[in-house]
Amino acid sequence: MRSIAALVLAVAAMSLLLAACGTKEVIVTQEVIQTVVVEKEVPVEKAVVQTVVVEKEVLATPTEAAMMEGKGPGNYGGDLRVVSQASIATLDPNFTGAYVTIAVSTHIWDKPFAWDDDLNDAPAMVDTFSVSSDQLTWTFKLRSGMKFHDGTGVTAEDAVASLQRWLGSWDAAATFMREFVAEPAATAVDNLTFEIHLKEPYGGTTVGLAKPWASVFITPKGIASKSSAEGLTLEEYVGAGPYKFSTWDQGNKLTLVRFDDYVADPRPTSLNAGTMYAYLDSITFLEIPDEETKIAGLETAEWDVVDGAGLDFYARLTSNPDIVVPLYKPGHRTQMDLIPSHPPFDNTVLRHALQVGVDIEAWMASLGPKELWQLCPAIYFCNAPWETDAGAEGYYNVHDIAMAKSLIAEAGYNGEVITWLNPTDYGTITPVGIVFKAQMEEMGINIEMPANDWSTVIAKLGKPEDFDGFSNWAIHWCCGDPIVDVVSTGGAGYWPKIPKITRLRREWAAATDFAVKFDLIEQIQEEAYKSVITLYGGNFFSIFPHRADLKGFTLKGMARYTNAHWEK
Repeated sequence: MRSIAALVLAVAAMSLLLAACGTKEVIVTQEVIQTVVVEKEVPVEKAVVQTVVVEKEVLATPTEAAMMEGKGPGNYGGDLRVVSQASIATLDPNFTGAYVTIAVSTHIWDKPFAWDDDLNDAPAMVDTFSVSSDQLTWTFKLRSGMKFHDGTGVTAEDAVASLQRWLGSWDAAATFMREFVAEPAATAVDNLTFEIHLKEPYGGTTVGLAKPWASVFITPKGIASKSSAEGLTLEEYVGAGPYKFSTWDQGNKLTLVRFDDYVADPRPTSLNAGTMYAYLDSITFLEIPDEETKIAGLETAEWDVVDGAGLDFYARLTSNPDIVVPLYKPGHRTQMDLIPSHPPFDNTVLRHALQVGVDIEAWMASLGPKELWQLCPAIYFCNAPWETDAGAEGYYNVHDIAMAKSLIAEAGYNGEVITWLNPTDYGTITPVGIVFKAQMEEMGINIEMPANDWSTVIAKLGKPEDFDGFSNWAIHWCCGDPIVDVVSTGGAGYWPKIPKITRLRREWAAATDFAVKFDLIEQIQEEAYKSVITLYGGNFFSIFPHRADLKGFTLKGMARYTNAHWEK
């Protein structure tokens, strides 16, 4: 299984304070007061230090206690009000890779595997699995008793249909796996057992079953038979996760409610794997387009979480004792994605002109304070295992307007209008697009940027013939290696497959030695910079401010509210 355990990620500071009861303590001496500094954004506090004699009696954590008492999920209750990063167009995770979609859908649907604390692929809906000696047949047995939100039981046939739907999607890992699967790609063996069939060994078999981004979300067979290109309707948002779809006033708010018949994985909680409980009665996702309004409402407790707040508010939020501000590292990468099949971007010289003309530092500065971003030439992220600057010299953050204008003239650009999609309501995308437009105009490029919110941009992304590029960001768990990278490896109907990268990608998937894989990463990066499919920016560290009395909320890239509860 794939492992990227070397990643250094920031977990929400308040998660360090969760009580983990493991022994019974009997106090035998006096109490004394000392000052204790608690790590990560938690202020200095006074703690009672006690001398104890410990009886080794195992006690339950709050989650375990609820299980033992038969109370199950929802032990704490209440509603959680979350301000979405931007407007939401759909909840179908195989129709789009938009973060705002995945951030909701990950609560509705479960997956065969999930990432654990070390970002390894760990069984989730799968109970046990094995692989044949020739590495061509993978066998998976689902956990028994799981139910969908419509009351039907989860079966192997549902898993097979969901896998097939994912394999037909735009997702990079899906398009790559299509090169390895046999016909049929998967079959049900019995009610709970299914197999994946390969025509040649593939080391990334469990990647699509585990990654949090647009992976195999298990849906009832009748729904999963629908093409991923078609998209699901509201009535088809049926999963087997801890929360179920309730209501959606599109453009305003969307509500999920606890699924009382959810069968939790009994294995210990580890990031997205193991025990997941819906302790909250409901989660309401709100669409608030104005960044100042988002923050003001959080400060007055009108809502409880701002998912991916604008970085300019960091100092203001961290000074508020009623608010905790988790910081995500290694971060997100700002980028501008070109459509190289469209004139004038079908000219590599013109694409290179933009590459050497843009001022990436100005992009990043538009997002917020310097402490929350960094320049980063690594296409597979800085502060991550595959960080390298190979191939970046002469291509990354050159900011040479004279050279850019010379290359534009060489390319024969005649003032054609470039249509660029940039949302008006996305705190970590909108400002960069505005700066980029000004830079394009300075180079002599005629660019139009229609005013659209993010949900409208998502809808337009399905018609690439109508635009020439779009502002975006990527994150390591959607794009952090050659298997899941949808841009440089070609995908989504926008980007070409570059023959050399295609060959190197297959070699990378087959390699087991780290040094060999790293050398291949460097070769891929060199080719990606020469091809100029994307204008790579820097890394920024997203913030997820929330009310301090929300507990059990951990963060590794994407906010997830299973196991979160109120301390009120």
